[in-house]
Amino acid sequence: MTGLLQDLINGLLLGSVYAGFALGLSLVFGVLGIINVAHSALLVLAALLYVELVNGVGLDIVLAILPVLALFLLLGMGLQRTLVQRVAREPDSVGLLVFFGVMVVVESVAVLVWTTDTRNLRLGYLDPTLRFLGLNVPVARLVAALMTLALFAVVYLFLTRTLTGAAIRGMASNRDVAEMVGIPVHRIAMLVLGGGVALAAFGGVVLALTVPFSPQEHARWLAWAFLIVIIGGLGNVMNTLLAGLALGVVESFVGSVLASQYTYLVIYLLLAVALLVKREGLRGTAVRSL
Repeated sequence: MTGLLQDLINGLLLGSVYAGFALGLSLVFGVLGIINVAHSALLVLAALLYVELVNGVGLDIVLAILPVLALFLLLGMGLQRTLVQRVAREPDSVGLLVFFGVMVVVESVAVLVWTTDTRNLRLGYLDPTLRFLGLNVPVARLVAALMTLALFAVVYLFLTRTLTGAAIRGMASNRDVAEMVGIPVHRIAMLVLGGGVALAAFGGVVLALTVPFSPQEHARWLAWAFLIVIIGGLGNVMNTLLAGLALGVVESFVGSVLASQYTYLVIYLLLAVALLVKREGLRGTAVRSL
């Protein structure tokens, strides 16, 4: 029984991290209809900067999160203003190529500056492990999970309880109609992409808090983020969280009995079955729904 509880705890902690990976991708995809293939490269770049601030500069492990998020918020807004806005009315393939180019540039910069070495964050006061009733809970993973849950709550309340959130939901439903009723769609698009990139940076923070990573591993995290978005549905905040938790629990339980390569195989087989049985994704979310 203790082993099952340990697997469940590990899965929930891991799943919250996966949900943090996917939130920014889900938001941008759901509102702007943009497939941001640079999401994982930006995520890993943020993780590298975060590690540099903590390990190199010596900033507090929690306080260092704020400048990383602020920098990537501005970066995302700049990408919207300089690149994405220019191709907003072009076919989806053009936007896909733009973000593919961004991904290549970001990955190249990361490798040139930090090389391909695996990075580890100095956890400091977050390094201990809590032990009770025979269960082990790493403090760093627990903190990452709690931060992710808090972030999901903030994003959900922002989208459902504020005028700006209502404008974002209106734009997600129909951009042309939103523009006709006076919603500043260009400004909202800049805010959404900026927020999406900042959320990718948050994913990089929780990545650094939980596992060692390399600049060239970002494709793995992109696959996981897309997997969660597909299961959870486009742009649905709470379903993204549930899908991430479900993925983490499945990986934890399967990984306790099978080798890692078979774990990945089982997860993708479950995805294929889920899409065949219920193509709308988790809870029947077939359309963009914030």
